[in-house]
Amino acid sequence: MIQKRILLMFMSTIIVVTIWFAVYIPESQKIHHNFQVYLEQEGKDQIASKVGGNLSQQFDLKESLIQKVTSINGDYVTISSVISGINEDAEKEVFHSERLYQVNAYSLTYKDMPEKQFWFKPGVHKQNYNFLHPLIFADAPLIYQRTDIINGLNVYVFKSETRNVDISYTFPQYANVKILSNTNSTFWVEPITGDLIRFEKNWEDYQVQDNKTIAVNEKGWKKTTDYSSFILSQAAKSKIDDFNYNVKIMPILLASLTIGINLILILRNKLKESNETMLKTEKMIAVGNLAARISHDLRNTLTVIKSEVSLISLKDFRDENMDKRLQHLMRAIDKMDHQIGGVLDFVRERPLKITKFSSNTLIQNTLENISVPDDVKIVTPVQDVSMTGDIVQLEIVLSNIVINAIQAIGDSGKIVISVEDKPDTYVISVTDSGPGVPEKYMNKIFEPLFTTKQRGTGLGLASCNTIIKSHRGQIRVTNNPTTFTIELPKTKL
Repeated sequence: MIQKRILLMFMSTIIVVTIWFAVYIPESQKIHHNFQVYLEQEGKDQIASKVGGNLSQQFDLKESLIQKVTSINGDYVTISSVISGINEDAEKEVFHSERLYQVNAYSLTYKDMPEKQFWFKPGVHKQNYNFLHPLIFADAPLIYQRTDIINGLNVYVFKSETRNVDISYTFPQYANVKILSNTNSTFWVEPITGDLIRFEKNWEDYQVQDNKTIAVNEKGWKKTTDYSSFILSQAAKSKIDDFNYNVKIMPILLASLTIGINLILILRNKLKESNETMLKTEKMIAVGNLAARISHDLRNTLTVIKSEVSLISLKDFRDENMDKRLQHLMRAIDKMDHQIGGVLDFVRERPLKITKFSSNTLIQNTLENISVPDDVKIVTPVQDVSMTGDIVQLEIVLSNIVINAIQAIGDSGKIVISVEDKPDTYVISVTDSGPGVPEKYMNKIFEPLFTTKQRGTGLGLASCNTIIKSHRGQIRVTNNPTTFTIELPKTKL
C-alpha cells in the first residue's frame, strides 16, 4: 500500500509540473490583448521633393514605431503596426506606413504564412532566422553576428539586407512611379525573452519608371534612441525575472508543495491506520483476557457436566429415547468444548516447543481427534517428511483447516492432505472438494472474529495464522479447488 502511495505521489508531482509547463508557460508567453511595442528612433535623412528631383539637404529624422493588438479571434490576434518618420527641421511627416498583421498568439507565426514568424519567441539561439520581420518590410533572413552587452544585458546581434523591395505604397504622392528600396538592418535581441533592445537601419530608395531608375528618392539612416533602448532593456529585465520565476522557481515550489501534500496524506493515513490498529489491539487484548477467563471457567463447568453425563450413560435404567438425548447432549458438549478451545488457542500466548517429528505423526495425531463423516474421504500422503516445529501447535492448525474442510464439503466429499520437502521450506497443503471460499471473503478469513458460520467464533483461522507466523512461515488460501497452503521455513527458529 505504501509503495502505491509513493508511486501516486511521484505521478501527481510529474502531472502538476507537466501541466505547468504545458499550459501555464505557453499561456504566459503568448501575445495578450495588452501587447504593445513603442520604439523611438533618430537619424538623418534626405528625400527628393518630386519625381526625378534631387535629394534635399540632410535633415534630422525622428521616427516612431507603435504596435498593438486591435482584435482577437481564437488563437489569432490582429496587430496594428504604424511607422511614422518626421522631418524635425520642418516638423513635417516624410514617411508613413500602416499595416495589419494576423498572428498566432502562441507560435508568433503569420496566419497566411504559417512557416514565417512575426517576432522572436523566447529562447533565441545563436543561429540564422528566416522570417518576415515587420521592421524590414520584406522576406529577408536575419544572420547571426555576435554577442553584445547593452545596459547590462547580454544580447544577440543579427543583420539583414534587402535589395529592390517595392515600397511604393509609402509614397502615394508619386503616381506612376515605383519606389524600390535597398536596406541594411541590425537587431540587438535579448535571447531569454526575445525582446528587441536596439535597432539600426540605413537605406537608399530609387524612383523607377518604365523599368529605369530616374532618381534617388531617399537616403538616410536611423537608430533606436538611448532612452528608448533603456526602457526596452528595463522591460526585458523584468520579463527575465518573471521567466526565471515561472520556469525555474515555480516548478520547484509546485513539486515541493505536491510532494508535501502527498506526504501529509500518507502520514495522516498511516497515523489513522496506526490508531485503528492500536485501538483494535487494545480491544482484542481486553476481549482476549475476558474471553480467557470466561472460557476457562466454562470449560471447568463443562468438564463437570460431561462427567455427569458419562456417569448417567452407565446407568441401567436408560431407554432408547434417553440414549438419543444423551448422545445429543454429548455432541453439544463436544461442540462447546471445541469452541472454547478455539478461544483459548487464540488468546493464549504459548512459547514454541521446537522438536523434530515426522509429517505422518502430525497428520495421524490430528485426524485421531477429529470426527470424520463416513462419506468423507481423507487422502493422506505416502511420503513421510522429517520436520521441525511445535507439533502440538501445528496439530491445532491442521485440525482447524481439516474441520473447516469437512464443514465445507458437507455430507460427502474428498479431502487431500499433501506434504512437500522443498530446499528451504516444508509445504503442507489441504485441498477439499467443497464449493470454495467466496472471493469477497478471501482477504478476510484470517482476520480475528470474522466468520461466515452461525455458530463459529471467527478465531480458528486467526489462531492458525498466529501460530504459523510464530514459526516465521505463512498460510494462504486459493480456490479452484479450495486449497489451504502452509509454508514453514527450515531455518532454525
